[in-house]
Amino acid sequence: MPGNQHDPLKGSPKYYRTIVILLLVAFLIEAMVILIMNTRPAENALVSLFGEKIAFLLQLFFWASIGATISSSIFLSNDKNLNELERAKDKPDPAILRYPNEIDVWLYAQRILTSGFLGVIGASLFIVGLWYFELPLEEFKSKHKLFLAIVSFIIGLYQSDFLTALNSFSKKLFQQRSEKEGKSDNN
Repeated sequence: MPGNQHDPLKGSPKYYRTIVILLLVAFLIEAMVILIMNTRPAENALVSLFGEKIAFLLQLFFWASIGATISSSIFLSNDKNLNELERAKDKPDPAILRYPNEIDVWLYAQRILTSGFLGVIGASLFIVGLWYFELPLEEFKSKHKLFLAIVSFIIGLYQSDFLTALNSFSKKLFQQRSEKEGKSDNN
């Protein structure tokens, strides 16, 4: 790029520091929010403000977000190690040696937020399944809520696997639907 124009796609090791700070701040905020939300006064305030269901879904959002933050930290560490090993070579491969850039910082933040919402969606799917078997949310016990918190956390850790599973499920669902429609058209 000519002159002093800023190129957001240009990678630099300095962005590792920015991403580490982002992940550390996100983790501390998520952990504090989870701890605070599980105190009796905060829980009572959230339930009176939003209702029991929304207050619980907020908690699931933060469980999934903290899972995504941990997963992102692991990915960042592996990425940094790979780049250090490649950089030490006499002729580093530019396809492997790729430092994060400004956009990557935003993508880390986006992954954390997206995983929070996916955790809520995934837990909601379990809630619908339990509702189908006649266990309404009002009758949830602590062990049910803990199970859904674990589900949300795991979805945050393995966001791409969760999306792959949803994609596979939707393909099967739509394939079965189109097969049934095809059979009813033939009759």
